[in-house]
Formats: sequence, C-alpha cells, structure tokens
Amino acid sequence: MTRADEGEMIPDLEAILRRWIAAIPPGRVTTCGALAELLGDRQAARWVGTWLVEHAHTEDCPCHRVVRAGGRLGRSRLGEEVQRDRLQREGVELLPEGVPEEALVHAPELASLLGIQEEDRPLRQLRTIQEEMRKKVVMTPLSSDPKDCAGVDVSYRGDWAVAVYCRVSWPGGDKLYETSIVERARFPYITSYLAFRELSPMIAVLKKAAREDQLADVIAVDGSGLLHPRGIGIASHLGVVIDRPTIGITKTLLCGHVEEKELPPGGTSPVEWEGHHLGVVLRSQRGHAQPVFLSVGHRIDVEGCIRVVRPLFAQHRLPEPIYWADRLSRAIARQLK
Repeated sequence: MTRADEGEMIPDLEAILRRWIAAIPPGRVTTCGALAELLGDRQAARWVGTWLVEHAHTEDCPCHRVVRAGGRLGRSRLGEEVQRDRLQREGVELLPEGVPEEALVHAPELASLLGIQEEDRPLRQLRTIQEEMRKKVVMTPLSSDPKDCAGVDVSYRGDWAVAVYCRVSWPGGDKLYETSIVERARFPYITSYLAFRELSPMIAVLKKAAREDQLADVIAVDGSGLLHPRGIGIASHLGVVIDRPTIGITKTLLCGHVEEKELPPGGTSPVEWEGHHLGVVLRSQRGHAQPVFLSVGHRIDVEGCIRVVRPLFAQHRLPEPIYWADRLSRAIARQLK
C-alpha cells in the first residue's frame, strides 16, 4: 500500500490480484466477479476483467485461471485458445461452454483458501474511509461572493495522471492562471471510488498553485460532490481535505432523481437524493443545448453552487474553469509517451 497526500492508505489492487490469482491451485479457476467480491465490491468486476486483458504478463503468470461469469473463457491476456490449452494441461476438463462448475472456486471458498476476513477486503476499507469523510462535509451558504473560482481536472495516458488547475476571475470568467503536474496513477478507475484515483494528483496541483499564492476562493471539480452513492464524491472528499469551498460538476448524473423537463437558457431543476436537495441540473445561460449537473462539495450550499457557476459559461457546455482544465489536461496527456 502507498500513502496518498491526503493521509489515507491506498491499496495496491494490482499486487493484491496477482497474489490472489497465484494462490489458485492448478486445476481450479475463479471468476472476475469472485475476485471483485473479495476486493469488497462486485462493481470492481469490470476493472478486474480489464486488468486481465491489459496487465503486464510474464511467462509464469497464472492469469489463465480467471474466467468470465458462468465459467466462460476469454478474459486472459493470453487469448482464448492459449487459455484453453493451459487449463487442459492443468487437468481442467473443458466443456463447449467453458469451465465446468466443479472446477470453479467461488468467493467464499477463495476467501477461505486465502485466509481473507471481511475486514481484509480493500474496497470495504475504502468505503469505511468514505463514510468517515462524509461526516466531515459541511453544507452551508458562502459567507460572501468569491473574487475568483478555479477548476481542477485529471486526464490519463496509460499509467500517468495529468492534473490541471485553472483559475478564472468571478464573475467575469477571465483566465488568470493555470498550472499542471504529472504523476503515476496509484489506483484504477472503479465506479464510486474516483477520489482514491484522483485525489493525489489533484492535491499535488493545488499545492503547486498554493506555493504561488494562486488558490481561488472556490474550487470547481470535474466529478460529483454529495450526489454520490455514499454521499462523498471526489468534490466533497477534496473539499474536506483542503477545507475549502468546492463544487462538483459532471456531464452525467451518478445518482439522484431529477424531473425530466426542457430547461431554458440559464435554467435549473433540482436533483434529489435520499430525500435531500443536494444539487441541480443547470443549462448554460448562453443556451448550450446540453446541461451539466452541479452538486454540493464542501462549505457551500446548492444556491451557492448555482450563483458561482452560472456566470462562468462561455460558448462551451462546461463552465470556463472546468473547460480549460479539461482541455489542457487532455492536451498534456496526449503528448506523454
């Protein structure tokens, strides 16, 4: 595990997977879903499958012992034919549809084989961190209008993360400052765990801006705030860590209910989640056809989110600080080798 800048322990999921797969005895196989369950969340099954296809493979790698749901072949980086050959050489009698049920090691048996207890599951541990962070979120009106607002976003090229911070004037939206950092990504993309992937590069670029006295009064984040399955999206997590007002801005809604209706330019519609008004869908007052979703991050309320963001649209779907942070981070990522 490595220590991220926010002071929390981030598990090395790739190393954990390699260790677990190596413990599967020859002649037995497991599934992406079973491994995800051991990690602590079935939502991680998609990442496990992606990792199997893309991981750095070695001659002694036992990745052929992981199959799709129901025992179907095809997730190994080796390819289906090589996977079939290796399993047969280990004594697995394959059926036309894949691996027979008796060869499968399901999650409970695999947990027993590896000696994994409930408290050992890394994603469950991260959820506990999120639950504790959620208790620290403050939803309150801004004490005064900001003089500036910044956007922060992260783009990727392979294992590298590019974080960009862009500060603009408020309410004018004129670009005042931008900076970036590049560092290795420490955690994969798994739905609802984005903070553990992006918090480290975001904090690094904010520290760089702070050293140059460029921290804005409000930070807009490309990601969810309280509109998150556990109420602690990246915008809220970051806000608590830096103790500064933050706003979550996304193009899609991670969770919550919004009334289906056509918005006029500059119009909003409330987004409810678990009985609370935590955000809005907002259409640019310049009339862009596609709206965005705002959610409370930290030390701000819904009305404050609207007041800060609404003047910052130009000709783009995203408000200016997020638009420029997104554009520059992508440009830098494309240049990386």
